[in-house]
Amino acid sequence: MAISKKNKNRISVDGKEYLWWIFDEYDQTEFDGIQIKAVCADQTHFIKYGLQQKDEDRRLVIALKNYAKLIHLSSPPKFENDQGIITKSGINRMIKWCKQDGHLVQYARDRNNFNLNDEEKQALAKEILKMIS
Repeated sequence: MAISKKNKNRISVDGKEYLWWIFDEYDQTEFDGIQIKAVCADQTHFIKYGLQQKDEDRRLVIALKNYAKLIHLSSPPKFENDQGIITKSGINRMIKWCKQDGHLVQYARDRNNFNLNDEEKQALAKEILKMIS
């Protein structure tokens, strides 16, 4: 399904174009409140990040199309500024951070398998990171 470009921002990171937007939602997503969603233009994957997360529980979500595979990465840096505002440079940093190796996987799901062990979580993270790079 196509994504409307209306009210969306564009950014190109490492040769891939993303559409990103800010929205406020509760009880329907991984984060409650104000969040960012960046969708790759080819719609193979997306990244979600909640603004104003507590430092000790900050996380970021990467998912493949239709949530077929999903990982929650622990301890990303704060991408918004001290006033809680995220800018295009913050989005750029967020996307580049996702493509790095060595993330701690807090939660992972591979299709309908919700009970992955730590080794399987890390393998899935490597697979997803390879696909998005």
